[in-house]
Amino acid sequence: MPTCTAGPTPRSHSQYTAYARCGEAYRLARVEHIPADPAGWLTQGVAVHSAIEVYERSGRSMSRADVTTHYHKAWHDEIRAGLAIQPDIDQWMTGGFKSGSKDLVDRQDLGEHQVADYIDYAEQSGETIWTAPDGRLAVELPFSVTIGEVPVRGYIDQVVVTPYGLSVRDIKTGTKKQSSALQLALYRRALWETYGVDVLWGDYFTCARKGRSPKPGAPTDPIALSAIDQRWLDAQYAAMDAAERHGIYLANPGDHCATCGVSKHCKAKGR
Repeated sequence: MPTCTAGPTPRSHSQYTAYARCGEAYRLARVEHIPADPAGWLTQGVAVHSAIEVYERSGRSMSRADVTTHYHKAWHDEIRAGLAIQPDIDQWMTGGFKSGSKDLVDRQDLGEHQVADYIDYAEQSGETIWTAPDGRLAVELPFSVTIGEVPVRGYIDQVVVTPYGLSVRDIKTGTKKQSSALQLALYRRALWETYGVDVLWGDYFTCARKGRSPKPGAPTDPIALSAIDQRWLDAQYAAMDAAERHGIYLANPGDHCATCGVSKHCKAKGR
């Protein structure tokens, strides 16, 4: 029978979303600690985020060539980490019908273009990165707050000074449209709890490029974060924490199984 561990456990937004998406995948990856199969899209995402971070921390003074060099170094670091888990690249997840090796070639090039698109936008938008009251540049800004009596920790990709005020921004390198502003609402709460600053707006910066005439990266339209009730947010994290500590893990097979790094170990899939 499941047993309950004492007291709320430190959580993150990624834990919350992973648990809500599929409890069994959460259990396999985070409780049984089964290594997830590597995927090119994860390598791409980490490398793009790393390049954008180093560019912004330079005060946007870093040359494009140096940012690109940093991107490729971060890419190869992630490749080495993935090879330690699965040495056969053609066994890596691709989310489609490409071989793993072809997928990596395409994604490395795509990521380089995404970084260039981001720099283009940063130079032309007139937006700047906010500096927090404690002097920290709001890029990969750490936070540790309590949501519904649950300790929640994480990093905010960016807080941006825009013509309509401060906005929390999360950078996305994939093509999936974000269906909720829940992540941004958490960041709003974190900024209020940490700095006493209420940020009413948020957006997702979409780096994805599609087709032969790709659209340069740009943020979504501003999202009003006051629409998400903070008491409801408290209840969500409290419920997730309580259920997980009681050992409740419900399998939820679906389209997301195609991009699940532990699906080959899942009994819901007959494995």
